[in-house]
Amino acid sequence: MSIRNIRDDEGVIGDDRDVARVIDLLETGTSIVLVGPLGSGKSHFLRQVINRLSTTEGEPLVLRSIGPHASVPHGALTASRDPRAARLRDGQPEETERPIVIIDDAQELDPASVAAVVRAVYSAHATALFGLTVTREGSTRPVDGSPDAAQMATDLWLRGLAERIDLAALTPRDADLLLDLFAAPELDAMTRAAIVALADGSRMLLRELAAEAGHALRHGRDPIDAMRDSSPNGRLSDALAAHVAQLTAVERSTLATLGRVPGISRADAARFLPTGALDSLVNARLVHDDATPTHRLTANAALAHEVERRMGADAVAPLLDGAIRRMFAPSSEWWCPPLAILAARSWLQESPLGPGYDSVAPQTRAKASLEAARRANDEGEPAEAIAHASLGLRDDDDALLLLEHAFARAAQGGTIDVDALIERLSRTPVDAATLLRCVRVVGLAGPTNADALDAAVDRVATLGCPDARGSAELEMMRADILGARMDWRSAVTIAEAVFAQQSNSTSLRVRAAGLAGLGHACLGAVSKAQTWFLRAHRTAGERGGITPITTVERLRIACNEIVAGAVAGTDLGPVLARLGGEVDAAARQGDAESAATAGLVLSCAYAVTGEPDRAARELDAAVRRARPPAAADMVPLAQIAVAHSLALFDHAEEARQLLDRMDHAAFDGLPTLEHARLVAETYVFTALGQPAEALDAARSAATASETAPALQARDLFQMVALGDGDDALPRMQRMAATSEAPATQRLSAAAEALSDHDGFDPDLVAAMRRATTWGDNGTARGIRIARETSATSATPRDSMAADSDLELTRREREIAMLVGEGLGNREIAERLYLSVRTVESHVYQARAKLGAASRGELGRTVAPRGGASQKAHTVRGL
Repeated sequence: MSIRNIRDDEGVIGDDRDVARVIDLLETGTSIVLVGPLGSGKSHFLRQVINRLSTTEGEPLVLRSIGPHASVPHGALTASRDPRAARLRDGQPEETERPIVIIDDAQELDPASVAAVVRAVYSAHATALFGLTVTREGSTRPVDGSPDAAQMATDLWLRGLAERIDLAALTPRDADLLLDLFAAPELDAMTRAAIVALADGSRMLLRELAAEAGHALRHGRDPIDAMRDSSPNGRLSDALAAHVAQLTAVERSTLATLGRVPGISRADAARFLPTGALDSLVNARLVHDDATPTHRLTANAALAHEVERRMGADAVAPLLDGAIRRMFAPSSEWWCPPLAILAARSWLQESPLGPGYDSVAPQTRAKASLEAARRANDEGEPAEAIAHASLGLRDDDDALLLLEHAFARAAQGGTIDVDALIERLSRTPVDAATLLRCVRVVGLAGPTNADALDAAVDRVATLGCPDARGSAELEMMRADILGARMDWRSAVTIAEAVFAQQSNSTSLRVRAAGLAGLGHACLGAVSKAQTWFLRAHRTAGERGGITPITTVERLRIACNEIVAGAVAGTDLGPVLARLGGEVDAAARQGDAESAATAGLVLSCAYAVTGEPDRAARELDAAVRRARPPAAADMVPLAQIAVAHSLALFDHAEEARQLLDRMDHAAFDGLPTLEHARLVAETYVFTALGQPAEALDAARSAATASETAPALQARDLFQMVALGDGDDALPRMQRMAATSEAPATQRLSAAAEALSDHDGFDPDLVAAMRRATTWGDNGTARGIRIARETSATSATPRDSMAADSDLELTRREREIAMLVGEGLGNREIAERLYLSVRTVESHVYQARAKLGAASRGELGRTVAPRGGASQKAHTVRGL
């Protein structure tokens, strides 16, 4: 933690606020105008200055606006009991005194008091520190108070008689530091990210949100839910009210309305909300734009809820009612899913929002019921989905409504007639999205194993789908199933073919590239894995600020990359740095799927980087938030990863309990999960002092991983460590001789070191931990770095050179510099006494981290500024 960022002796956090410097300026007679928006910590900073002056230099003269005195000339000076205030008021300061005057919220003082202090500054009879509250960035509402008083203080700076210090709104980095100081230590990372998102740059809000989150956690509530729906008239409610008071009436109304329709597209919102207010709220980050092509908008839930509570529900109802009626008009061609869902819910609740059920055309109300049923199913609310689907099915046995009804029943554990459902869907052509939906329903209706999923895909493939993307989606599902079966070669072949088809959706191609990257890592082809992950990032890259895939999709790709790095033993720094930005985006979107997915990915990240306590905390929070079917497929993997980490780091009993609590039926017919469980059990049994059981698990794991060399390397290492190295050790040595995976080489060397021990070594777990935990991956460091840099406007390529020192290891940077000098791999290998294969691996890793398309671009990226690389070429040419 940098001393520049946090000064414990002053209780001040932030590079833009230095108490010692302010005091030095005041002591040397330099007045100061301290400027910051509400919640920027200005008053706290001033209190620190006052406290320091009071203990070292004598009491400063502190002036405050006190109720009625704000409108009385010289009211603030008269109200002060300090005799120096009276002398300033009367214009008769003593010649020998030059008091330091400190005024918080100078714009709220009566102008006459401010004028008296300003005159004293001009005549060198006083040194002043004026605190001024200004509007937050993006707000069009003026700050309350006297503009004359504020202008007089500002004029001192404009005339060169005072120095101006601007306090920035809360930065993500400083928010993390503040949370470290006063947030409950047991808060999970998603809750911390939600606090930062909801605080909207305000230190005051951050403090109250953290207190609310800690209170909720101690009383068994989800902290995120508690912060978004705080109790009225509490500390948090009052802080929120003060924050939204800075908005105009139109902005407040717009914010509250958006709070009722989360995920509405910007185009749809602009049909019934003022575009100026929308832009203002997005620019002020009070409304999150997901940056997808549809620009889905999500309001800051805590602020929107507070606005609606203060305004009253009736304040936003007319806007929503009018919009829904426009959409349902017979001549309308406009359709907005969030508004349709509101209407469908009002029909169930018989609330007066939009036209009544009977006054809407049957086809239109069935369409609205379908939107609502889909949303309920996606949010893990099957009972609500059944209610919406049943209402829509009153008029017609619509095939898509029947599909959602079946989805909900299957999610509840009920039985469905799959044959009848497929037969009904076969009567009309279906699109790609419906095809995938049907696969999920058929899969839910049967056992969750690879064979059942394969059969579900085969059955759904018989449906007529004129959209070629439907076939591609099914092919991608087959690739996923093959990966689950540990048939990574076949999975990679299909995924690469899906990616190569340019007509496929960007989302599908990114998923294909991510699966190919994971598959190649399991096969031990590190350079190919990194190439495919690089392709995934490029395909998903922003175009003019627009990202073609969702936050959940980016999180899933990150999970693949984390698992691949753990398998191959490559540096996780770049993906962990990106992960922080995705967690922040998930917190701003606020939906349950994003929150659960982010938490599960974080639990895996902390697990593979050797932070089991944090991994377990993230897992517990994510599982509580996960509402099947959303993110349900990721839960077993995260549980196994956390159990694995707990066992390696002296929490064997907790690891055993976690594995025992898992639904073991979930592993049937899913060799990838079964293998991961066996690996975790090996470490658990070893840590519990049960070497025979550990060795049985290791042998079974090695048998299961025969089709995945990089995975098998770890299994063989476990066998050697547990005393069964006669066959395993030579196999490892042969693998290490030909493998480019750093993990395989490290494990082979560690196995040789352990191969001579006799009997069970009580320190074996520590040795296994050292051999299988890839160090210097700093999860927390990566996440915080991403939060700090995500607030900037630089593109990844713009910031590439600046971040290269951070992302590259010492060896990678050394090799990249030599690449920039024009050396080939063999020349580099000879100079650094490395193998050519090792150099190739480092070059690929460096290119993947920096997004360099070629060796030449890698060299240019790491070259020192000022043309050092060109100079090297010139020298060599001479």
